[in-house]
Amino acid sequence: MRAVIISDFGSVNGGAAKVAIESARGLAEAGVDIVFAYAIGPISERLYHPRIRVERFAGEEIWQVGSKLAAARQGIWNARAHSFLSDLFTRQPRDGTLVHLHQWTKAFSPAAIAAAGESGLPVALTVHDYFSFCPAGGYFDFKANTLCHRRPMSVGCVACNCDRSSYLHKLVRVARQFRSDRAMGELKAPLFIHVSDFSGRFARPFLPARARHAVIENMIEAPRRPPADTARNRHALFLGRFTQEKAVDELARAAHAADMPIRFVGEGPLAGDIARINPKAEIRGWVPPERVFDEIAQARCLVSPSLWYEPGPLVVAEARSVGVPAIVTRTTGAAGWVADGEDGILVDRGDVAGLAAALSRLKDDERAGAMGAAAYRGYWAAPLTIARHVERTVESYRRLINGTWADTRR
Repeated sequence: MRAVIISDFGSVNGGAAKVAIESARGLAEAGVDIVFAYAIGPISERLYHPRIRVERFAGEEIWQVGSKLAAARQGIWNARAHSFLSDLFTRQPRDGTLVHLHQWTKAFSPAAIAAAGESGLPVALTVHDYFSFCPAGGYFDFKANTLCHRRPMSVGCVACNCDRSSYLHKLVRVARQFRSDRAMGELKAPLFIHVSDFSGRFARPFLPARARHAVIENMIEAPRRPPADTARNRHALFLGRFTQEKAVDELARAAHAADMPIRFVGEGPLAGDIARINPKAEIRGWVPPERVFDEIAQARCLVSPSLWYEPGPLVVAEARSVGVPAIVTRTTGAAGWVADGEDGILVDRGDVAGLAAALSRLKDDERAGAMGAAAYRGYWAAPLTIARHVERTVESYRRLINGTWADTRR
């Protein structure tokens, strides 16, 4: 079996790239031959393996390409990427080979989808975000600061100035989505891999009717350690980007109302807003990867109050693995991991009062300790290991290649 994995980035710069790289490594160690095609360096050391062959497309991230016009043109359709990938696919053995697209919007463009379809090889796509059908990728209206309810690529969608940047930027993305939709429509029977049950149910109506679907959660590298003593911890924790759709400003406001100590770890454009809204909030930069679990273990709870339909924020799973309960928005993939009121708390998106009430509930030492212990037990009953991820991925690959897919809805 051979998988040609497509990823804009050759090293970890975010969740999608990390999953592509770690999945490639795990699949190689399980005996799958991997061709890893990337555009933007450097290359991760995790891709140094006898069963992994790295193929570099000399591309650039779209908005680093000189003029805005040239960047827009490349983002909509990268002709050089199409040629590169077409040649790469042609050189692969026809039997037992598939194409797996993880990320293509930053360098490869929709040309990657088209080249995959034209190759005649089976095609799988992991839905890390919603660029498979939404021009903005998040199905979120940044100008109105609310969830989108428009049909993707409808007249209402195209006319709406919902982009984080500008309407002109939105129009470029609409053009890219047009090419993406056309390429997607040419795929014979693609497999969409969803990272959570929630994101699969949400995205499925917007994807091609003849597509197949599987839920394969992303992996985390969680060492099994004694559970944190959350009853002794005092502060709530947010770990991630300080951006609008992550609702960090609302969390700052809720923590202030609940008189709950809170620590924000990460970076982003709303750092100043956090400090202004809640002067008592502690704001820190990113911690090194090897210290993430130590950081989480110091918290009474982790909070993920996303406003958008976030497919599967792994920081919630990381918190559960060390016995820290999470407060999570109901309309995210992570909500499926939380038993409300037992090992965490679910809240409605945008409900600052409800978020403050959840924080207040966890100020009780006994409740925090009990929820943390339950979260720990729940996580380790079915941990998100690389072995589990690889096993499910290989099985999905085998069924896709053999044409034995019986579509079941999990």
